Amino acid sequence: MIKLNLLDKYQIYLYSIKIKVPALYWIATFFLLSVIAGALVYLVSSSAKFAILFFTVVLDLGLGIPMFLYNKHIEDIEHFWPDALRLIADTMKAGTSFDYALREVASADFGPLSFEFNEVVRRLEMGDTTNEALGHLSIRVESKIVKRTVTIIQECLRTGAQLADVLDEIANDTKYMYRIKVERQTKTMLQTIFIFAAGGIIAPFIFGLTSIITQFLTTVATESGVANPASMAIAATSQATIMLLLDIYVMIEVAAASIMISLMRSGKISGAFIYFPIMLTVAYLVYTLSQFVLKQMLITMV
Repeated sequence: MIKLNLLDKYQIYLYSIKIKVPALYWIATFFLLSVIAGALVYLVSSSAKFAILFFTVVLDLGLGIPMFLYNKHIEDIEHFWPDALRLIADTMKAGTSFDYALREVASADFGPLSFEFNEVVRRLEMGDTTNEALGHLSIRVESKIVKRTVTIIQECLRTGAQLADVLDEIANDTKYMYRIKVERQTKTMLQTIFIFAAGGIIAPFIFGLTSIITQFLTTVATESGVANPASMAIAATSQATIMLLLDIYVMIEVAAASIMISLMRSGKISGAFIYFPIMLTVAYLVYTLSQFVLKQMLITMV
């Protein structure tokens, strides 16, 4: 079995969505764009926090969108996979060979799955054996359902078993497995909304209030002369540390919430690359707005 490094896997993500750019160039380009975006935001706002935020969001989206589209590509393949297997089985029962049945599937309308079978047929025409062509299919399509099916097909071809009957059984099983996967996504919708609301809205809102109240109490103590200058200097340093820790904690809890949502929805961490920038943007908007609103309220009261 061929093992791929992370760069090779990312190249497959790009190739599956028809982006014919070397993975290293793609990553380097978006890293450079992220640095430029962060620098421009820093020049405009003079805020290192927002510069880091923009750098993170642009880099995450640039690297995460191909992974997100690849996951959608895999979902579409798994959706059409049972019908494609059934078509192969019916074609073989009509007296044709397995290679001819693959060409029938490649010419059918099975969305991205037809594209993948076209690649299998192309490799067969280039001189690869059926096992080799199917092996490359299982490498390109990162799906347990597809990989298990390809392994069974290779074993059937090696042992001479009745492949058409086996494919019929696999088609029924994979259709049932895909239905379970869809049901899991539907049943976890409420939990997803709860985690998004708690991690992206409620927690940042509370942290924003906490930071402004801390600043307010420190300012009142300084202006009223309750504390001596040495104590106020220590309080100011502690306040700056608390603000920094709150900023870092918001980012960490958003990252954790994104990973949990991704694992619940798809069973993969890769989905967090899309959830994270969305939740991070919402969280810091709520965090900043809550600080602004409470500050204006306190100014009016004082």
